[in-house]
Amino acid sequence: MMAAPRGLLGWLVVAAGLSALAPAPPPAPLWTEEEAAVLQRQLGREVEATQRWQATRGDQVIPWEEAEGRLALVIDDVGRELHLFEQLLALRSRLTFAVLPGAIYGAGAQLRLRADRRRYREILLHLPMEPRDAEAMTAEVAAGERFLLVKDPHEELRARTEAALDRVPAAVGVNNHMGSALTAEREAMAAVMPALRERGLFFLDSLTTNVSVAGAAAAAAGVPWLERSVFLDNEPTPEAIREQLRRAAERSRLAPTVAIGHPSQALVDVLKEELPRLHESGVGIFPVSELVRRAGSPLGDARNPH
Repeated sequence: MMAAPRGLLGWLVVAAGLSALAPAPPPAPLWTEEEAAVLQRQLGREVEATQRWQATRGDQVIPWEEAEGRLALVIDDVGRELHLFEQLLALRSRLTFAVLPGAIYGAGAQLRLRADRRRYREILLHLPMEPRDAEAMTAEVAAGERFLLVKDPHEELRARTEAALDRVPAAVGVNNHMGSALTAEREAMAAVMPALRERGLFFLDSLTTNVSVAGAAAAAAGVPWLERSVFLDNEPTPEAIREQLRRAAERSRLAPTVAIGHPSQALVDVLKEELPRLHESGVGIFPVSELVRRAGSPLGDARNPH
């Protein structure tokens, strides 16, 4: 009788011996010509289906280096309704969606934005900030939004910012909802920025006031930032929206440009008609983070709130 092996080395010797005595595994089955042909046909159908989807539903994308214009389009106030949101989501351009943290459909909108990995849509936190006209907050506070207020202590400003970020966990950046009062206060904005820095987020200043110090506060805190250049729908008629989009596209040929709009049927109709034309003219629609990543210096224009 063979003595029991002693120690790890003994067990390794026994295992090697048993392995040598074990029969060789059976050869892998060979594909028949018919099976190979069936697989080839299946792969061909999948490729054709992918090509059809891309041709009819896939995003119209221009590589950064090939684009004649570079434009980011941000849709604010996301989460208040679903009908217009779904129409904007269906557009074949990489729009960016800014979600209100207290909006009734905010969570559902974020799930929809992440539902199709083939069509990436960037998400921002649309952070409510105090405007100069305090009465403008009344209805929104009643609807569940919590505004950052100038009078809030620094600890409260940070806590509210972090709570809002927790409600929009997929956000890659933050832009201000209203905020003409708060973004003009350097100390208040300085209290907000560390929460963004710690989560690796950027700040997009919607420029609701021409005396905003948000960019300076972001830079001092080490937070990447940029500014809105054009509002698409201050005047919400189709004709005015179309003209503002034209302005944004022309600016984008000179420098990367950010335009902001709000859900409305007029905006949906104009974008549905004009975005394919912009694509054909060489203007690419990019996520905001792409502009941030490629900017050698903060982006913005001459602080025109309109």
